[in-house]
Amino acid sequence: MKGMVMLFFCCGVALGLQAQHDLGLWNGNYSGIQGSLLNPSSIAGSKLEWDVHVFSVNVDFANNFLYAPKSRVPFFGIGRIIRGSIDENLFLTRYDPQNPNKLYNVSFSGLFLGPSFFVKIRKKHEIGLTTALRGMANIRNITGNAGQNAFDYFLSSNLWNTSFQDQSARVNAMGWAEYGLHYATVLYENGNDELKGGVTIKILQGMFAAYAKHTNLTYRIVDTTAIAFTNSSIDYGRTDFDDFRRRTLHNFDHGVGRGFDVGFTWVHRDQPGEDNYRWRLGLSLLDVGSVNFDRNSGSYHLEAANAVFSNWHEAAFANNTQLDQTLSAVFYNGDSARSQTGTAFHMRLPTTLSLQADYNIKERFFANLTILKGFGHGDNVGVVQPDIYSLTPRYETRWFEVSLPLSLMYYGHWQPRMGVAIRAGYFFIGGDAPGSLLKLNDLQQADVYAGVDYFMPAKSKQAALFKNQ
Repeated sequence: MKGMVMLFFCCGVALGLQAQHDLGLWNGNYSGIQGSLLNPSSIAGSKLEWDVHVFSVNVDFANNFLYAPKSRVPFFGIGRIIRGSIDENLFLTRYDPQNPNKLYNVSFSGLFLGPSFFVKIRKKHEIGLTTALRGMANIRNITGNAGQNAFDYFLSSNLWNTSFQDQSARVNAMGWAEYGLHYATVLYENGNDELKGGVTIKILQGMFAAYAKHTNLTYRIVDTTAIAFTNSSIDYGRTDFDDFRRRTLHNFDHGVGRGFDVGFTWVHRDQPGEDNYRWRLGLSLLDVGSVNFDRNSGSYHLEAANAVFSNWHEAAFANNTQLDQTLSAVFYNGDSARSQTGTAFHMRLPTTLSLQADYNIKERFFANLTILKGFGHGDNVGVVQPDIYSLTPRYETRWFEVSLPLSLMYYGHWQPRMGVAIRAGYFFIGGDAPGSLLKLNDLQQADVYAGVDYFMPAKSKQAALFKNQ
């Protein structure tokens, strides 16, 4: 588990690891091409003539198993978090020895949005392009005993010689490059109301993936000489993580995929031609699609009535293929090839249904309600967007914006969040859950984002009407 923390967090920093949709900024009227990631129709009829997104990074981490006491994390101590994850001296667990089968959930996600843009090509028609690196990881319903044993590398003697079970854990992790082509337009306009629509077509490059499902494990750690399994089985798959030792573009390409987003927004104004609306209501379906991981990839099934992993603590693996072969030999009486069931697998994207409602309270003051509902994938494998329910008051002008996102996140457990986001000109910074980085609470969740976005405001509708009179 410590190694898992290091892997996911470092991937998050290296890739920038879709955070929770930057609720403090993406709903604003000056969000530019970023807003299309929440609803593709947002750029239609935008207050911007064009927008060039230079870069942005956001990282999100939420769980109810691992935590770091706030006394161990300095103010905005991202460096300490990285070092502590690598040195394995930062995180503790909430494992309850009196309830070893309690279920826990962990989610990581993030986005590095690279050079991107949108531009009006004619009246009421906009096109855009986004380039991004994305990553997500979900651990769902892992038992406390399995989590704690993994965290301690199976070396905690007070957990030895006890029969444990895990019949529920499910793991999905994926990193990918994404290239999106955006189109949006005003579909209908009549007096005070207009309907906007938009679509995004995505080409995906799969960089890494791993999953585990159908977990049915009954195990006992004897000591450092043996781990015994009884009536146990599990399915898992992975890309070849050894490729990352050779840092060439080809070794980060394990497959390709396609996806799309689609969205609609209804806008109502008190008077025709007003710059500000009274309210707008958006509905979007995001991240429909998958990646086919078919290069240096594999799927595996382990099953045995009785199996013993002898001298497990002395085992050394030069690569992940050796680990697969060793586990196969343990479960299938020395047959190191029997566990492999395929050389490719599909990983689904984090399909999400989103509702956005924005109300103009008075002039520059707005209130936004956004709901994100992530979909599971049944028996298929794929990463999952946690559910988000947010209310965000916002003060907004052309060159300055501040918002206070208040949200509830659900991924097997509820976590309240309070954040802040600020845009000053072309620069923005914020977080939907920055409290732990500000030493307000223990580090059990975190969400931060920052970036640079250069835009050109469009002429106001009222000025255009005055000019034409």
